[in-house]
Amino acid sequence: MFGYCATLISALCWPGLLSPGLALCAIVAALLLFHRSQLLAGGVFAAAWLSLFCYQLLTFSVAEEKTNIAIRAEIISLVSRNGDWINADIRILDQNLPLGVPQYMRVDWPLQTQASPGEVWQLSIKPKPIASVLNQGGFNRQKYYLARHIMGKGKVVEAKRISEAAGLRSTLLNDFIQSIASFRHSGLMLALTLGDKSLVTNQDWQGLRQSGTGHLIAISGLHLSVLALWIVFASRALLYRITPSQSMANHHLSALLALVICCFYAYLSGFALPTQRALIMLTMVILLVWLRRHSSPFERLLWAMFVVLLIDPVSILSAGFWLSFSALAIILSASSLNKKEEAPSQAKGLRFRLGQLWAIQWRLSLCLGVLQTLLFGGIAPYSLLFNLIFVPWFSLVVIPLGFITMLLYLLSVSTGLLAELVQSLLILFDYAISPLTWSFTLLEHLPEAWMSVSASFSAAVIFLLLGLGLLRVITVARWRYLSLVLLLPSAILVANPWLNRLDNRWTLHLLDVGQGLSMVVEKQGRALMYDTGAAFGEGFSYAKSVTIPFLQYKGIDKLDHLIVSHGDNDHAGGVKVLIEHFGDVNIISDLPLAGARECRPAEFIWQGLTVQILGPEGKTAGNNGSCVVQIRDDWHRVLLPGDIEEGGERALLSSYAALDETGDLDGAGDLDETGALGSLAVGATRSALNSQVLIAPHHGSNTSSTRHFIQAVSPQYVLYGAGLNNHYGFPKAQVVSRYQAANARQYVVGENGQISLVFKQEKLDIIGFRYDMAPFWYNRRFEFGVFANPE
Repeated sequence: MFGYCATLISALCWPGLLSPGLALCAIVAALLLFHRSQLLAGGVFAAAWLSLFCYQLLTFSVAEEKTNIAIRAEIISLVSRNGDWINADIRILDQNLPLGVPQYMRVDWPLQTQASPGEVWQLSIKPKPIASVLNQGGFNRQKYYLARHIMGKGKVVEAKRISEAAGLRSTLLNDFIQSIASFRHSGLMLALTLGDKSLVTNQDWQGLRQSGTGHLIAISGLHLSVLALWIVFASRALLYRITPSQSMANHHLSALLALVICCFYAYLSGFALPTQRALIMLTMVILLVWLRRHSSPFERLLWAMFVVLLIDPVSILSAGFWLSFSALAIILSASSLNKKEEAPSQAKGLRFRLGQLWAIQWRLSLCLGVLQTLLFGGIAPYSLLFNLIFVPWFSLVVIPLGFITMLLYLLSVSTGLLAELVQSLLILFDYAISPLTWSFTLLEHLPEAWMSVSASFSAAVIFLLLGLGLLRVITVARWRYLSLVLLLPSAILVANPWLNRLDNRWTLHLLDVGQGLSMVVEKQGRALMYDTGAAFGEGFSYAKSVTIPFLQYKGIDKLDHLIVSHGDNDHAGGVKVLIEHFGDVNIISDLPLAGARECRPAEFIWQGLTVQILGPEGKTAGNNGSCVVQIRDDWHRVLLPGDIEEGGERALLSSYAALDETGDLDGAGDLDETGALGSLAVGATRSALNSQVLIAPHHGSNTSSTRHFIQAVSPQYVLYGAGLNNHYGFPKAQVVSRYQAANARQYVVGENGQISLVFKQEKLDIIGFRYDMAPFWYNRRFEFGVFANPE
């Protein structure tokens, strides 16, 4: 079990998985190794099982001549609403996979076609791969989809309902939503009873995140454990009154009853993945009790982890998996420490129990806070206080009250009795939740309710805690000094502002913002930005979801300059968000923004770099009015032309490049025999547009990147701000061919994720997120229905 679990966890760092053929061979090898080395056998089997599981999860047969797929699917949940569309998670029912791996899709569902969870539909879907934008500090949605068994996205083209929602939960869900519609906390009540979080408001979500109490409304380990303890205590007391016994029969009966009721509660909550994991853990603990296994905390944790990862090996990609098992490990270790301590005379009193609660709670808050920093890039500093108050409140009042209310509601719906009692309990349930939401208002008046932290800070804190932990555990003096090495990152973090001043490197980051453009130039802890990416609707912008998290990840809390090329949404959609977040920022743009400086030819020095605005000469509407900027030092030049098309390129050439009578760059030849652009003649004047790096105009549209423009710029590297599989088909094949003829190396941000160019005097390094920064199998490009296997 240890070999299996350890190997599977190490898969987080694997660059690829085994092919199906190799995986089957590995299973045979694991069987042969079993009697020689069970540790090694478990590891080999883990590699094989994860590979086969992912192969089954991602494979879907699609006819090459068809653009849409026809499937029969069950609606699992309605995730969110976006204009006239709803995002829904569906489970594919047509696939008869040999390993029984469930396949899900996240689809855009037309709002006019009303649908409910539990219904079965015949659907025609235009499929898309799960490949998503990837940036440092950003949310890895591709990894999130894999952890939830979502093998593709899509848009519903046609839909026909086959059957209505069947089953107790589906019926109960619709009735319960109507019954609680008038209550203030209807969304939280629904989440705590039936596991449906679709009605939780954005305001409540923000409060849960900032207070670190989001786990209280996600039915998982806490809820099932609390319910099981209540059932065990109540049933054991009742059984001892009815049939007093000194044997373990009453203990086993009460444990069995608790397990059955927890299974029913998990069913009501929809058997979400966190609930499944918690139920498996609870089941393993009860089984070990029945088998009279006096297992250690580590063995109980290992059993639970082994069974969870055997059933669902991609759980390792889920943040919930790590939070759940970290919490379980902390509780088990804290409980074992408390047992070892010699209890005082008042050990059975309230004071001792409160001490136990505090010992577990501060360890949970501290350790999960560090884990939260790693997973989400931030800390909720008040989470310890909020959890100390509300974990006991929910354990003693809210969770048992919610379950009792739901049981009586179910009885009332079935028999028509107890309606007044149920209504009173619903009111009481609503009031029981109100202290939590009332406390959210306090967060608005508290400073730093959510603290975003940089990657360097997270690493320093982790090494600091490891060093302090080793200092406490290690008793040999000479080895204790070695643990002090782990404290060095914290010292480096303190000295970081001074070290930054000595670093003369500068970096250009072309961020992955889908079909749009956003760039950050970073030097010595300062930043300049060119364009912001798009915004959609009222709630989404790439500036909020990509740019700001990226800057926070880098530890940059101030933006010096914001250059907005022009007003198209894919370039300027996030301007408002960035101005609100950073406040005092120098804006260069022809857009009507308060305090903005017009984009006219000029230059200024920033962090030792020359930033030259090349055009336009006057305010111009459309793409050719883009603000064209060149950034340079003594060794490198980068040209940022925005969305200029042929007319804008011709204007630049007339101002900054001398053309001969044929229209070519003066002193340059035509295409040579190899198809490459001719080099400059001896003694010719090099164009002022000449740049080592070029961000391709207009994302690689065929209306831009004319031969004369390429000839004038003569780039060695061309970067395209084009989204993966974008519907425009950028970059166009003709444009790619023209740059190939110029012997330029080309990179598409949609294929590579974030692309970072590190300039070190005469040296230039180009690093992509998918293949260099995080070259792991779950970050690779996944085409729909294909098992991406980078062997």
